[in-house]
Amino acid sequence: MNVLGISALDNDATAALFVGGRLRYVIAEERISREKLHKGFPGRAVAEILDRAGLRPADIDVVAYPFSPWPKESRQILAAFLCELGPSLFAPLPLGSKFVHLGRHALWTREAIGFHRRFHRELDRELAALGLLANKEIVEHHEAHAAAAFYTSNFPAALVVTVDWYGSGLAGSVSVADAECGIRRIKDIPFPHSMGMFYAGVTAALGFTPNRHEGKIVGLAAYARPGELLEQVMARFRQRPGDFRWIGSFDNRFTRALCREYPREQVAAAYQTALERVVTEFVAHYVRQTGMKRVALAGGVFANVKLNQRVYEIPGVEAVYVHPGMGDGGTGVGAGLAVLARRGRVRPSRFENLFLAPPTRDGEVEALLRAEAVAYERMADPAERIAELLAADHVVARYAGAMEYGPRALGNRSILYPATDPTVNDWLNHRLGRSEFMPFAPATLIEEAARCYVNHRGAEYTAEFMTITFDCTDYMKKTSPAAVHVDGTARPQLVHSERNPGFYRILAAYRARTGIPTLINTSFNMHEEPIVKTPHDALRAFRQGRLPYLVLDDFLVAGDVDDLVEEAARGAARR
Repeated sequence: MNVLGISALDNDATAALFVGGRLRYVIAEERISREKLHKGFPGRAVAEILDRAGLRPADIDVVAYPFSPWPKESRQILAAFLCELGPSLFAPLPLGSKFVHLGRHALWTREAIGFHRRFHRELDRELAALGLLANKEIVEHHEAHAAAAFYTSNFPAALVVTVDWYGSGLAGSVSVADAECGIRRIKDIPFPHSMGMFYAGVTAALGFTPNRHEGKIVGLAAYARPGELLEQVMARFRQRPGDFRWIGSFDNRFTRALCREYPREQVAAAYQTALERVVTEFVAHYVRQTGMKRVALAGGVFANVKLNQRVYEIPGVEAVYVHPGMGDGGTGVGAGLAVLARRGRVRPSRFENLFLAPPTRDGEVEALLRAEAVAYERMADPAERIAELLAADHVVARYAGAMEYGPRALGNRSILYPATDPTVNDWLNHRLGRSEFMPFAPATLIEEAARCYVNHRGAEYTAEFMTITFDCTDYMKKTSPAAVHVDGTARPQLVHSERNPGFYRILAAYRARTGIPTLINTSFNMHEEPIVKTPHDALRAFRQGRLPYLVLDDFLVAGDVDDLVEEAARGAARR
């Protein structure tokens, strides 16, 4: 059975292709268009994966999509607004705040209905042009998130939790799932009691871009304690076992006032702590109620890696998994899995790897280098040569094979550097035009995980995809300080030889030279650009970032002489 999964068109539009019921290719449209978090139908991604699979549109049996037809979606959006007109189940709002909240909710309702109408019409128009409109099958939004989480978790049974901004009238869900009976919903989180909107609100109030820069808030939060602010923020919630309400969710005046009165680090700390507290208390209730010891997570809120660590630390939780495409970009994969589950054609399994985009065509890299008149070296042993450069304190941008699925670079579209220099976050981000508060993430050999990270067992699988933080050991803090945040945590990628052999060999060769099993791994892209997809993208970013070395599959390109001299001087100073 061939299924084409089209993710929600509202954000990070992505196409996923299942061939014979097995996930074959996934590409985010942003990687092709070069437009960050591309909105709209992923037409170029669809064309590429069909071409690489040798399929025509007529070979697709089902197109799975994770939002309701816009008239139904509109009714759900309107119903959420009408519920807010009635008396609160938890606590009433002050009259002034009630008027502001309802007025802004009404405006959002009107805009959201128009938004869904536009994207659903675009979806139907594009599918009709491919002759696939009759093949469309709708999957409820949080059903798609839940399917993505459970069916890629490798758990025989699990508590499945989804939390995001909005989807099909909801802001989240809780389900119980097992391999035999599938996924059964036991709790809905009604919109607008949305932890995604809660965190987006503080992101905007602190001067960043919502739905893009939330990771900066996570980083900022570690630089302060919430203090008395936490009580003020938590007063905006009404909680009871297994449920919560966020009071005045559309009235952001409170958050903006805090940002004017308090340091941004303290505001970030208060909102991060509140997020952790509300979500973990909510999840913990269902862990106790169901007796489930494994938890699978999806939805954009679970891009928050510190929150994921807190979920893993809930008493009774023995294992946690976060779907690597946790946001709406992963709902095409989830919708496809849900469609297969309806037909009894999928069971929980693990990703063999996440390199799910088609690889570079043979000869493409060398043809580009010749056309651009770029001097290059063909490496006899890429892992040894790259490790040699890294051990000499050089930055190496690596483009290799197929591209990763999801928002994290996992070695094939990565910039690599030793984790020994704690100043790297400043000078390398400056070169790449980035402003970051989190340290770069570490990539660590899986067999060395216990030496570097505390309490990682039960979360090793999800840590292959950089979706959770761990506390660091003293050894990690001493040998790889550049990868350790001020709160003593890191967001690692644990690297296996069988699932990521090329990258594993680089790390192993680096360890053989230095004794250190960890490297910095940050995504290969310039500020506000998607991760590079093609060799041409990689060469352009390499030049723009004035990086010293670029690896394109088996080819090594050196940067400008002045940059290499500067790099050598910096390395000598560090040594």
